[in-house]
Amino acid sequence: MASSIEKIAVIGTGVIGAGWIIRFLFNKKKIKIYDPNIKQKKFLLNEIKRVNPILKKFYKNKIDIKSQLEFCKSLEEAVKDVDLIQENA
Repeated sequence: MASSIEKIAVIGTGVIGAGWIIRFLFNKKKIKIYDPNIKQKKFLLNEIKRVNPILKKFYKNKIDIKSQLEFCKSLEEAVKDVDLIQENA
């Protein structure tokens, strides 16, 4: 059965948020991301790069960061028009 959840907001991109984002990426979801700490963006991108070689073997597909991730400047922007909100703050 296919999921009706296609667009997800992830609030907080620390260790737990990054884990959710990576899982959503490999499941071909579009993700809107918000974290008030701008430094977390670099952490997240490094984590994706670190685990990508391993996880692509399990999931048998490629992720497309440019089309799947959207970094938002506000919480309101992140949660607008999404099917699911994953809060990790």
